[in-house]
Amino acid sequence: MPVLEAKFFTKITAFNQAAEQLIEKGSYALAVKEYQKAWNTLPEPRQLWDAGLWIKMGQAECLLALGEFEQAKEKLLEAILCAGAVNNPLVHLYLGICFFETGEKPDALNELKQAWEIEGEGVFQDGDEKYRDFLLENL
Repeated sequence: MPVLEAKFFTKITAFNQAAEQLIEKGSYALAVKEYQKAWNTLPEPRQLWDAGLWIKMGQAECLLALGEFEQAKEKLLEAILCAGAVNNPLVHLYLGICFFETGEKPDALNELKQAWEIEGEGVFQDGDEKYRDFLLENL
């Protein structure tokens, strides 16, 4: 994996810190925009950089907090193409949540199952139990 040049890393880190500060204030929509600035700063192809995954995950988490499941799903489908995403249980958990909330139950089941297979039941510990219950009822 190539190393991101300092000029890009510095800018991306600044956008990330701004997003985190906005999240602390509950300004999730503005945080999504800061993450987008970070994404736009990444050199092409953006999906090859480790930072691409955490930027898209940051956007998705903010959108989930806002209940914007369709938009969060779009960001996660972009995230799944990033380096390190395939084996990341949170990517699959969040995708499962988005699919569940948008009525795409077979896809939700598939993603929740993948999250479980990667990390076990612990991946569900901090979230709404309805997603774990849905998975367990349909295994």
